[in-house]
Amino acid sequence: MNKVKREEARKLREAYENLSPEELEEFERKRRIKSLTEQIHSELFPEEYDFMMDSICDAKDRRRGLNPMNADYTTKVNARREELGVSPLGDNGMPTDNSSWDVARTEAIRRLK
Repeated sequence: MNKVKREEARKLREAYENLSPEELEEFERKRRIKSLTEQIHSELFPEEYDFMMDSICDAKDRRRGLNPMNADYTTKVNARREELGVSPLGDNGMPTDNSSWDVARTEAIRRLK
């Protein structure tokens, strides 16, 4: 287990020790929502993670405001995002706001009910 995971586990143990049963239930509910939101977001909006595979040249282009993604791909992605009620990607191919996270969180809450 690496240092980050050990630290997260320690914080989680401390949180469990200091919570009442009602608070513990709410805490677990929020953790499930957060986890499912992250999963849904990565499934619905994989284009927001494309930057992770950028080459050095692609990263430089994004910093300059240029989108290294194919124009057809960007058009298709923006059309799908519009259908979902999410703002289109910016000129550099990155999201311009958190509307995709709002959609993912709403879907996570809906699934957990």
